[in-house]
Amino acid sequence: MRHEKIFFLLAIFQFLTVGVFSQAWHTTPDKWKEPRLYHTEFDRAYADRIVITKETAGRTDREKVMSANGAYWFSTMSPDTARPGPWSTDIFVFNERENLVRIRLKDHAGYEVTAHWINEKLIYVQFWLGRVLGICFIFDVETEKIIYKEMVNDGGIPFGQWREKAGAGK
Repeated sequence: MRHEKIFFLLAIFQFLTVGVFSQAWHTTPDKWKEPRLYHTEFDRAYADRIVITKETAGRTDREKVMSANGAYWFSTMSPDTARPGPWSTDIFVFNERENLVRIRLKDHAGYEVTAHWINEKLIYVQFWLGRVLGICFIFDVETEKIIYKEMVNDGGIPFGQWREKAGAGK
């Protein structure tokens, strides 16, 4: 019975510690010169953090970020991060249709949301759920759909753990 408990505890320890070293890396952190962001497959557990709806097109006094062709624009409505979070940010998109598209980024950390045009119809958006995990996606203004979505990860912890592992082996 005692050996079973020890085996069980060792299995749990291995499961908890092996994750960072068994990650399918493009380039492992031991080859990095410094910590970096890295991307992983989108985790469907966070699917409810991005909500796309239609809004009546009204007058907006917010700053409009125009597309390269001057036909479309988006405007960001940031939360008041002086109040307790988590927060939500709204991105309103005009695409020459009757209604605006509202992209709501729900329950995110207080870091700035990044949004910029890639070309005439695609918007890249990145936002952080906490200090080490975020979401990035590309939104097609004309189809009103997300065409790419991944998790973005801060590589500071894996970078440090790989360096510690390398130092322990010396």
